[in-house]
Amino acid sequence: MPTRNQLLDAFREMGVLLELDGANTFKSGAYSKAVRILGDESIDIGEHVQKHSLTSINGIGKGIAEKIEEFWSKGSIGELEELRAKFPAGLVEMTAIPGFGAKKARAVFQELGVTNIEELQRAAEDGRLADLKGFGKKTAEKILDGIAQHRRHQGRHRIDTAWQAARPILEALRGHKAVQRAETAGSLRRWRESAKDIDFVCATENPKDVMEFFAALEGVEAVIGRGDTKASVRLANGINADLRCVAPAQFAYALAHFTGSKEHNVRLRQRAIERGLKLNEYGLFPEGKDVPLEAKDEAAIHDHLGLPFIAPELREDMGEIEAAADNALPNLIVREDIVGLMHMHTTYSDGQPAVEDYAAWAHRNGIAWMGIADHSQSAVYAGGLKPEAVRAQWREIDEVNKRWEKKGVRLLKGIESDILVDGSLDYDDELLGGFEFVVASVHSRFNLSEDEQTRRVIAAVEHPRTTILGHMTGRLILRRDGFALRQKDVIKACAAAGTVIEINANPHRLDLDWRLVHYAIDQGCLLSIGPDAHAIAGLDDVRYGLGAARKGWATKDDIVNCWSADKFIAYARDKKKR
Repeated sequence: MPTRNQLLDAFREMGVLLELDGANTFKSGAYSKAVRILGDESIDIGEHVQKHSLTSINGIGKGIAEKIEEFWSKGSIGELEELRAKFPAGLVEMTAIPGFGAKKARAVFQELGVTNIEELQRAAEDGRLADLKGFGKKTAEKILDGIAQHRRHQGRHRIDTAWQAARPILEALRGHKAVQRAETAGSLRRWRESAKDIDFVCATENPKDVMEFFAALEGVEAVIGRGDTKASVRLANGINADLRCVAPAQFAYALAHFTGSKEHNVRLRQRAIERGLKLNEYGLFPEGKDVPLEAKDEAAIHDHLGLPFIAPELREDMGEIEAAADNALPNLIVREDIVGLMHMHTTYSDGQPAVEDYAAWAHRNGIAWMGIADHSQSAVYAGGLKPEAVRAQWREIDEVNKRWEKKGVRLLKGIESDILVDGSLDYDDELLGGFEFVVASVHSRFNLSEDEQTRRVIAAVEHPRTTILGHMTGRLILRRDGFALRQKDVIKACAAAGTVIEINANPHRLDLDWRLVHYAIDQGCLLSIGPDAHAIAGLDDVRYGLGAARKGWATKDDIVNCWSADKFIAYARDKKKR
């Protein structure tokens, strides 16, 4: 039976190949749109196929529905196979290079015979690419930079992709009768933005049976290796997964060791040596002893070392051990602290949910308020709202609030305003003044110089009607580095202006980068966790923003999502007055 991810991969490839084939943008774009829609895990694709009800899904037309049914029944799409036969496979991979889309790939294929990334690099280096009509020297240089960026990211997987693969495996391991305890480890457990592979640690007295079970799980494509206590497999989505089985008494030590980071572990071992102890994945041993100190969990290990528990997210050797030794670790924000969410899109622009769908979700999930923030009018590609559409949405939000406020849910009137090239906001001040909050974001002209881009963004955050700076750098994880920007200067400007900085929770973005979250807090900035949701399932992305906030040492006092709606609105209003 095909999976959702396999269908989405097929549709992504279909869209690219149609562009390569010269199809109109409406046809190729329909597949990209379908990927966004069907990425919503609340949509049961199999059930819709069975009932022939795919066209009842908002945004899915008859043609796309037929392709979904074909893939679901056959595991392939005839038109896709025909397109694959027309083009070298390397052309599709080339379109993963930042700034190098299907149109450019088609041009270099037709004019220069370039069929893969290696040939593209040679063409850029020997001058043939610069001589090609529509390219030039600067474009060739940018393509070389994009190739280098693409190669840096090869073999890594976004955090959401890794967690989607890890969760069912972890659940299956925990359900095995021979497994006493099981956890993920590695960079995934530390909530890094991407992972090279997935690590699991199990406590068991019967490692052989557990490893055989692991190797036979659904989704395992191949067994790479197996020993007495370790098994390595490749999953169907291309991610490698490792399982390490240890005795129950060793579990806490193994979990801490394989969680890492390597740098953090080195510092912990140094601290152990200073106390006459030896620390490794098997235990914490007093000098001259071969029996480790008992540790039922990681907190006990830290206690043996004279430290309070250090959360996995903090284990990056970025001052956490010194802070722990001084009893100065922050009380990290937790999911239960969050009572409000802001930055979600509706059918008014490029979102799938209606306004009221968000109120219903908030009621089901214990969220007190939600801040709608559709795209502003300059974002024509995303159906940005003209002023009359803004006012229509305000009226609808008022009507929805009449029904839902009695149930403890409130919707706020916001907008994601484009930051224009001169740093001004989309709409005039009068219309901007009618919003209860404004998220200001850059969506265009990424190619400005660092000085120009920094001036542009600082002008926007200093605008009295800007409440939140959205996805500061415009980066896309493993696809596109952020645009040139002096981020620390922007952070200081936000602190001075009272502008909140968004941690965009969409796992494609996770922008502000967690490495700068701590710096922003130290500068006196407030932060928001914005799901940037375009579907109801996108609201679950808050978990990734929460992970980034925790990695940046954030407490609930640093995050405006922990405020009441009234407090948040008053803060935005006071900034307008200032």
